[in-house]
Amino acid sequence: MKRFLLPGDRPAFKANLHCHSTFSDGRNTVEQLKQLYMERGYSVVAFSDHNCLVPHPELAEPGFVPLTATEINIDDGRGHTYHLNFFSPELMRDRFPDIDRVYSVEGVNRVIETGNAAGYLCQYNHPRWSFQNASDFTGLRGLWGFEVFNTGCEVEMNDGWGDYEYETMCRDSDELPAATATDDNHNWAQDPGGPYDDSFKGWTTFFAPELTYAAVFEALKNKDCYATTGPEITALYAEDGKLYVDHTPACSVILRFDTRRTGRVLSLHDDITHSEFDIGGDYRHFRLEVKDIHGNKALTRAYTKDDIE
Repeated sequence: MKRFLLPGDRPAFKANLHCHSTFSDGRNTVEQLKQLYMERGYSVVAFSDHNCLVPHPELAEPGFVPLTATEINIDDGRGHTYHLNFFSPELMRDRFPDIDRVYSVEGVNRVIETGNAAGYLCQYNHPRWSFQNASDFTGLRGLWGFEVFNTGCEVEMNDGWGDYEYETMCRDSDELPAATATDDNHNWAQDPGGPYDDSFKGWTTFFAPELTYAAVFEALKNKDCYATTGPEITALYAEDGKLYVDHTPACSVILRFDTRRTGRVLSLHDDITHSEFDIGGDYRHFRLEVKDIHGNKALTRAYTKDDIE
């Protein structure tokens, strides 16, 4: 039986799930951000200003959903920090539950649990920028998403990738969060789309039956999404012990398992648009990476046998 790992009967939408405006330390207003992102094909922006939850119903329209969100930081006072995005299940929420900010795995888990109990989805942000290692995040419980790429950190410090950390999270814990790519934009360069601007370089593609707040939130909750800095995955399904993937032109398609087992389809040029892999045998999970000759990548979440059977 064919099992779609990304919904084959739903349109794809482009989302920035980490964004800062003049409501915190961003340069642009939310109205400016909406215009800039819509001009580049985005349908969703999560306005995740620091430590404040501000709904923006005035921005909603048939082609655009403003996700109500906040980024909460928990610091140790020595440069190490947890930054967590919380996405609201409802547009009009304006107050996050009361929390105690204790820098420890146990303390952060209490914050995540509080958010989850109120219906929020929690995303763990930029582990390298945060100066964190595996002991800081593999013990986290209740994460919905994990940033595998962050444009702002890449532009600022060349450390925006978190794909190895995501691999470690999936392999060394019981959690398999969604993989997300975000901008974490502040836009102080004031050069939209320029090489040192922190917008439009990483996004999350999700699949939803319609573009409404409820449908967007449900699609994200179900992890019907993938992270990308360029390549697009247009079909992903399993059938009779094989994985099939259609994608935009790429030079490398890698299927990573939780062991050293690896499936590979390689070329010297961006001329691969369809790949197939054997997914029989013994393993806990697998995930897919599609890369073009410029080093841009699309990364899926980790899937288990329950997802394909």
